[in-house]
Amino acid sequence: ATTGAVTTLAGSGTVGSAEGVGGAAQFTVPSGVAISPDSSALFVADSHNHKIRRVEVGTGAVTTLAGGGDEDNADGVDEAAEFNNPAGIAVSFGKPGPPGQLCTRQ
Repeated sequence: ATTGAVTTLAGSGTVGSAEGVGGAAQFTVPSGVAISPDSSALFVADSHNHKIRRVEVGTGAVTTLAGGGDEDNADGVDEAAEFNNPAGIAVSFGKPGPPGQLCTRQ
């Protein structure tokens, strides 16, 4: 049943970039959120940290999926990827690309 209750899944409310579970995690201007096709993870455009973060819905565990924290634009894997204030994020559900493909907007 839907209750309308709002709860915090992850983030302490303190500005930072710490990974962790629940309130131990920190974000700096989270600007966009998308959910995975199976609803197990949220993807967050952590704008002022210049990172894409993953939040496990079941546990609230936050990890950095991509971005090294430098304000730049560079293709790469993990921390080698660089973003300049990513502001939005979307997940493909299979049309037109493969399911689970992430797209960002800077």
